[in-house]
Amino acid sequence: MSRYLASARRILALGTVLCLTAFAGTGLAALADLEGTQGHAPADGLAALEGDVGHAGATPLDDGIVCQPGAPCLEAATQLPLRILPRPFSAMYRDAAASEDGIVLANVPAFRPLYVFDRQGLDLSQASDPRGWYQVGRSKTEPEGWMQAKDVLEWRQALLVSYTHPGNPLEGRRPVLMFNDRAALEAVVDDMDMAGKAKGIYDAIDAKNIPDSVVSMEPQRFVDITRKFYVLPILQWSQTRIDGDDARLLQLAAAVPNSRGADTLQSPDYLEQAQVGRSAGGATMRDVMADVVFVIDTSRSMQPFIDMTREAVAGMSRKFSAETADRFRFGLVVFRDSLAAAPQLEYVTRNLTPELVPGEQLVELLEKDAGATAVGSVDYAEEAFAGVDMALHSKWREGALRFVIFVGDASSHPKGHPQNTTGKDETDLRREYDDAQVHLFAIHLQDPRAAEDHPRALAQFSHLARVRGDAESSAIREVNAFEEQQYRDLAEHLTSRINAKLNETMGGSASADTAGEAPLEEFDKLWEAALIEYVGKEATPPKDIVAWTLDRDLINPADRALDVRVLVTREQLSSLAQSLDQVVQALMRAQVTQGQFFEALQSVSGQTMKRPDDIGGAATLAESGLLPAFIQSLPYKSDILSLTDDMFASMTAEQRSQLEWSVLAKLDQYRTINEQVDAWFRLNDTDPDQDLVYPLHLDYLP
Repeated sequence: MSRYLASARRILALGTVLCLTAFAGTGLAALADLEGTQGHAPADGLAALEGDVGHAGATPLDDGIVCQPGAPCLEAATQLPLRILPRPFSAMYRDAAASEDGIVLANVPAFRPLYVFDRQGLDLSQASDPRGWYQVGRSKTEPEGWMQAKDVLEWRQALLVSYTHPGNPLEGRRPVLMFNDRAALEAVVDDMDMAGKAKGIYDAIDAKNIPDSVVSMEPQRFVDITRKFYVLPILQWSQTRIDGDDARLLQLAAAVPNSRGADTLQSPDYLEQAQVGRSAGGATMRDVMADVVFVIDTSRSMQPFIDMTREAVAGMSRKFSAETADRFRFGLVVFRDSLAAAPQLEYVTRNLTPELVPGEQLVELLEKDAGATAVGSVDYAEEAFAGVDMALHSKWREGALRFVIFVGDASSHPKGHPQNTTGKDETDLRREYDDAQVHLFAIHLQDPRAAEDHPRALAQFSHLARVRGDAESSAIREVNAFEEQQYRDLAEHLTSRINAKLNETMGGSASADTAGEAPLEEFDKLWEAALIEYVGKEATPPKDIVAWTLDRDLINPADRALDVRVLVTREQLSSLAQSLDQVVQALMRAQVTQGQFFEALQSVSGQTMKRPDDIGGAATLAESGLLPAFIQSLPYKSDILSLTDDMFASMTAEQRSQLEWSVLAKLDQYRTINEQVDAWFRLNDTDPDQDLVYPLHLDYLP
């Protein structure tokens, strides 16, 4: 536990703060159903966008916005700054008057957020013709000019969406279609043969016979928002049910920082690049590299399998051609169990390759430094999650395909278990692996004498090895631990197959040893998913449009096409982390003293809050005033926010421990995200470093 409190305090020492910027004008309550919480249906439309009917506006100066001279306007409820999204071809003026000689910036970048410093004469009662002015600026330091209400959209909420991994060309989902109004989208969604009608639209686009109802579409190739940043704020939404599942019709704006110009399907250049297939091949793949990190259990029973892994890697290295030898780098992470339970085990986990190494050096490490212990653990489970977590933070090469080969014979201690040293479980780790574009192949060695552990281990291993873009597939092989030849054959096949896939990807320059290599379906799917990410680097998402779309695949609605995220900045990361650290301390103190949670929270927070007495009178943590106001208004379910004294008192010791570890895992995730230099983006060229943004999954919030 002390390690994770230290991690939390390292976050605080960064001196940065996390805040959520605001999106759209529909209100957070109206968006609540996006993640299954209670909400209400929105009024029709926002403004007359792309032919849509707008909604009636609120009273201009009685809508919860507070403006003070020299600072951005704030929403009173959340204390978040108000921003606007400029429409295409709009202008910024020196004063609140539209004159050609008063223009300070013509053709303001569309849908790139600007801070609001003042509002004058707002009248939004006529949605098709809103009146009034916004004083705006690209940074929070000072305003730069005025924009007309008819040229902007207020951006109040913290929600945006990102494209999901589309999967392989044959079995994956189709690109997201973007319609010019809701009626056009509903004409497809409400059709008795929705899939057939959608297929007809895709066929027409493929034939370059673009339907009038379609504005644009997502590229065929995958654009990963954590690698190539774009902004898809939700302007408004409506909910429907398709085949018994909830689905959302979303009106989105699309923007790409530092890029200009509307990307419609009527643009030949955009249409051409959007239709490029997601299969690998050609010049793009000539420079492909692969980093492979082995994560191996070195508990007492594992020595024969370590030896066979070494032999397989040695055989793989002998098959390298002169061209491929330098394309591969390898890592080795070993793990055992918690030292708190068994100090004689020497280590929980070790990274034996701070720098990734050639194959020959990996063979030496497997022989000299990766031996199994002769000491037994306290229980059958091991600290596999710790090994998988350490492998994720390997020193991956820029641009290389990233794989982890995970070998173990036991389940990992679940989150909240005293011997779980990470505070994470398979769900936490899989999410982090997806964001880092790391793909895991699992080998589950099954000892018949431990059959009761097999279902638990298989569930964990399968989730860790889920194939990105294919919710029904996991890259996992089960091996009888008493049949060593099974593992030997699999290890040799896997290592040989990795070599063969690289040769094949580079253009068929396979050696005689790898030519015609038999498929290994589970690994081949992983490789394909990694290549889809790799070739997606050349794709460009659509920008400078407003359109309606469905958050599911129009042909197979079971496949989710869009993920909901929140946009966070570094500026308030330490503030949120500090609040969560105090929650953890209160949980621990209440556990030790057998006291009430809110009394403990008031005690640990009294030095930092302006009104600590508010905590004592709070019914839930959401009402305590400790966490930032925007947290309780976001549309997701949170056990932490709903926590009451009665709930805490009714928890078992295990449930309390799991809650503590869950919060600590969030703190560790914040630290990891903050340290990923390349994962942060600027919305505007003038943004200071503290205003860099990251598209955070809702699940990462407390």
